[in-house]
Amino acid sequence: MMIKIGNRLLKIASMVGKCEKPADIGTDHAYIPIYLVQAGMCGKAVATDVREGPLMKARKNIEKYRLSDRIELRMGDGLKPIGENECDVFIIAGIGGVVMTEILETSLEKAKKAKALILQPAYYDEVLREYLYKKGFCIETEALAEDEGRMYAIIRAYFDGIARSDDDLYYHIGRSLFVNRDPLLGSFLQRRIRIQTNIVNGMRKSAKVDEREYLEQYNLLVKMKKAYEDFAGN
Repeated sequence: MMIKIGNRLLKIASMVGKCEKPADIGTDHAYIPIYLVQAGMCGKAVATDVREGPLMKARKNIEKYRLSDRIELRMGDGLKPIGENECDVFIIAGIGGVVMTEILETSLEKAKKAKALILQPAYYDEVLREYLYKKGFCIETEALAEDEGRMYAIIRAYFDGIARSDDDLYYHIGRSLFVNRDPLLGSFLQRRIRIQTNIVNGMRKSAKVDEREYLEQYNLLVKMKKAYEDFAGN
């Protein structure tokens, strides 16, 4: 019996691709490792979580699909439960970009050795992208997924030791999404423009606003609108 998962998790799995032994960090229900093993994308997998509750749910699902011999559960924080050179892909999904940077920073050498990092930030993805660039990670590609009325950006990155920087627009909306002309990019840009407009309007009405910060946010909004116009016009 093949597990059924939503669009977000399917897109994450597709970004993983073929691998030897991935680790799903903060696995919750273990849906992604179950799918990867069932689909023949890997032979074995590790699923971790910092809490016992999610691991109990994961264990029930792994047993339900009879994969206890192929998916190993571990409790621990971030990448700490994973041995050196044990896993070739790390998957971190559904948490904020700031927390992701903290997880990666704590186990940076492990992250550097991975074939790929598959990262799906729930918010503050601009912080994550900037961190990856500064630490010498290449953002290989990105894709968008729509699931239950929300839209998610999924990043595939690997370490190549080259520190980078980019325009702030591409920290907020991944450059690869434009390069690949992601089919959901138009809708994603519209959503981000609405959010950025609310930020700018809120700052404009505030009695205590830093003029420099306001200009940064306003200029970012202008860039987003121009990017949407260019994308929609092509």
